[in-house]
Amino acid sequence: MSQFELTDLVRYFHNVRNEKGELVPIIGEDKLAVTAALSYLLEDTNFLINAYSGTGKTVIMNAVFGLLEGTGITYQVIEQLSDTALWYDMDTLNSARFIAIPEAQKCPENIIEILKTWADDRPAIRKRTDVTIGDIRQQTLYPKFVFMCKAVENKRGDAFLDAELERRYMVTHTNPTVSQTETVLKYKLNQAASPQQNLQTMDSEEIDKLKKHIRDCIIARDDASATKIRNPCAPFLFDVIPTLFPIARSKVHYFLKLINAVARFYPDEILTLEKEGVKYGLVTPKHNWLAVQIYIDAFVTECLQMPSHGTDILHLIPDSELDNFGMVTGETVKMSRNEIQQAARSAGLPFALKNINPLLASLQMLGFLEMEESDGKKLYFKSPLIKEPKTKIDWVQLLASTEKFMYDTWPKEVADEYVSRYCRNVEVVNPFTLEKTTLGTDYRPAVAEKEEEVDDYANWLE
Repeated sequence: MSQFELTDLVRYFHNVRNEKGELVPIIGEDKLAVTAALSYLLEDTNFLINAYSGTGKTVIMNAVFGLLEGTGITYQVIEQLSDTALWYDMDTLNSARFIAIPEAQKCPENIIEILKTWADDRPAIRKRTDVTIGDIRQQTLYPKFVFMCKAVENKRGDAFLDAELERRYMVTHTNPTVSQTETVLKYKLNQAASPQQNLQTMDSEEIDKLKKHIRDCIIARDDASATKIRNPCAPFLFDVIPTLFPIARSKVHYFLKLINAVARFYPDEILTLEKEGVKYGLVTPKHNWLAVQIYIDAFVTECLQMPSHGTDILHLIPDSELDNFGMVTGETVKMSRNEIQQAARSAGLPFALKNINPLLASLQMLGFLEMEESDGKKLYFKSPLIKEPKTKIDWVQLLASTEKFMYDTWPKEVADEYVSRYCRNVEVVNPFTLEKTTLGTDYRPAVAEKEEEVDDYANWLE
């Protein structure tokens, strides 16, 4: 059993220090930070935080790479973003394990094309005349996995994220809401009043041990590159995957990679075996459960092609009107652009007029909002045709189905060990709430018919 739990990774992000040794903890962005660390470092996933300036995206990036400090695993930060910058740093980049780009919106088109090429697991190649030898020299930038941050309000806007680049990256967002701002401010005010030791909840020795654990997980992944990771629970995750847009076909890849990354954090829990000359590693229900706690909401948002902070806008528009007694009238709420913008300001969202117009247009194009004109005024309202995909999993049913799948698909002795170790009364801990849950109780037959569930889009937006 691992000496570390994901709760320790959360604690690390609460105890991050800057170059001056000052505490700069990640506050209110636990899920995003854990997603970044696991997906990027342990599963080699191209990662992008697309968010407003000042919302902590660069702090999260620095904290993730801070896990590599002192481990011997190399990374390179790219800040000079000219057309030829990468080629001048070719040797350094080729020797680095990971690459960071803090301000991706500054990337010229030439670098974007290199990033696309890397994401396709192909080297970028150029030929140039070397005047020192009077001949043509070929330069090669070998594929790297990249962690980028991009400022949403930058003049280039989301144009930077063309469809080709976006599908190659796991795209995430910070929380710009007033409640998140209040959380950060309260911490900083308390920080200004409290002794240093009262703020630190993870000492340097613990952090160093966690870094070593992360290093060992990365090395184990590299050493076991021939091992095929398989997830016996995967077929039974279908109901939580939105199918409204074809982009879900590529986004599910990142969901599965996060599950694998969680498993890599617990290397001793991966059941390994060899079948027909191929080495396999089996992911467990616990790893699936943890990944769902970490990523399911962000995953659904990406599958629905929700624009950056589009959900925040939809939150501002009620589904139905209320009468004077607080009862639902059934009348659809319709709001003008100015009314939505005013509601956004009241909620503490950083949307100027120029920001909100493309958001409304995007939400309308995707079908989340509809628009009608009344007295020359455009009124927006939520589409009644779009329903919420389920984000809740029946874990009792999933375990029963996984058990049956194991016996149908894998050798009996493997299935026996897997089921006994991972499918019966497995205790899991939510890394964010510390709430304990036991998986594997109250079994129902795998063949039992599931009741028809009605999706409710409104609940998802709450």
